[in-house]
Amino acid sequence: MSYLWVRTVNRKELQKISLKYRTLSGQLLKVNAQSEIYCIQQFYDFITNTPLLISYINECRITEYDFKKIFSEKGWNSVLDLPADEKELVSYGYQLLEYILDGPKELFGLCMGYTDSRKFSDNIEAFIRKSIEPFVVALRTYLEIEFIEADNDKPSTDKEIKNIFLSYCQKDTDIANYLEEKLQPVIEGKATISRDIRDVEYHESFKRFMNSIEKHDYVITLISDRYLKSRNCMYEMLEVVKDSNFSKRLVFVVISEKDRSLYKAEQDLLIEAGVYTASGQAEYSKYWTAEKHKLEREIEEIGNPVYAISQIKEVKVLEKILLDLSDFLEFIRDNKGLSISEHTEENFASMLSFMGIGD
Repeated sequence: MSYLWVRTVNRKELQKISLKYRTLSGQLLKVNAQSEIYCIQQFYDFITNTPLLISYINECRITEYDFKKIFSEKGWNSVLDLPADEKELVSYGYQLLEYILDGPKELFGLCMGYTDSRKFSDNIEAFIRKSIEPFVVALRTYLEIEFIEADNDKPSTDKEIKNIFLSYCQKDTDIANYLEEKLQPVIEGKATISRDIRDVEYHESFKRFMNSIEKHDYVITLISDRYLKSRNCMYEMLEVVKDSNFSKRLVFVVISEKDRSLYKAEQDLLIEAGVYTASGQAEYSKYWTAEKHKLEREIEEIGNPVYAISQIKEVKVLEKILLDLSDFLEFIRDNKGLSISEHTEENFASMLSFMGIGD
């Protein structure tokens, strides 16, 4: 059945829908136990009973998926093959939720193949992130576009000043200073640069980082070896790139050996981000795996989990980084980030073109 929805929702109502959506979707994405299936039910009920969302879902529903057959044919160590088309992904994700909630089902039985861990919670969490989160993100993107469209009557100007946020690891401050010094004269009168330091306490940092992104038109991110080995930088950026609306506003500058002379100190440290070779990408997977194992050994040494709560939480963070790391590295590689030296040689032409900052 297909429904036609005509926009009658104003910005204030859209804000309320968006707030509720983010709250319930956030709860859904944290599910890692059978007892928390009520979070899936609450999210499903909300999107089903919200005309704006269910109308779009039904518009996307061209193909009917037989998940009973799909799961029966899925190999023990294989994962669900998600559609590439965004609308088809919305339809697939919604029908998957329908299947999960249609009668009693053990989540663990659906989740095999998403992690090597034998823990029920790890398998469920990995399944949620890899099979349901893409649907959540796609639907959130639609909601954000509707919010923008609701405000499309506002007058705009061709000479609107764009806001650019500069994100970097604190250890790459020399590079950030150099980039700002060289870029600022080129964008004078067209854009402004604001910046922050990434390596601060996680909770404070992430909240400020996300708030900053929402207030800026584009984000320039300096990707170095140290950035890719920074827990805070990686956790934050992995959250951001999952949102297709945000990821389209990200400009990746991939620091290379050509940029070494721009550092004032620590010349003997590795700076190049090894993202363009399989072996280079593998090194980051090995690095974060080693960090996770180090924490797990600490937990074993402590013995009583009551006294290792902070370490256990940190393991969860590292597992999340490992889960999304390969996709993130592919994302950087596919977006063809230039080095600082290459950007300055072309007077930032590629960067300015991407951000729509012309002469």
